[in-house]
Amino acid sequence: MTERYRESRRLKRVTGMTLVFSGVLFWMLLIALPLAPLHVNLLPSLGHAQKQSLAVTLGGASLVGGIILLLAPSRRRRRAVLQRCALPGA
Repeated sequence: MTERYRESRRLKRVTGMTLVFSGVLFWMLLIALPLAPLHVNLLPSLGHAQKQSLAVTLGGASLVGGIILLLAPSRRRRRAVLQRCALPGA
């Protein structure tokens, strides 16, 4: 394995773990600190239920993105294979 390959695998693993952790943390904060008492007018057109569902969706998206990054197989280097198989006269 090359050093570049190891670095990309490590970056992918760290990013995946960060997304999973932030998604779970976001859900825990949503349970501990409901958005109703906070007078944050970021999205004034949304009601309480819509804000809660938006927060749950964002936390879930972060969690799923992290799981996908952690479980996705590593990419294969197809360019190197194609260059070796190419005919010299073509």
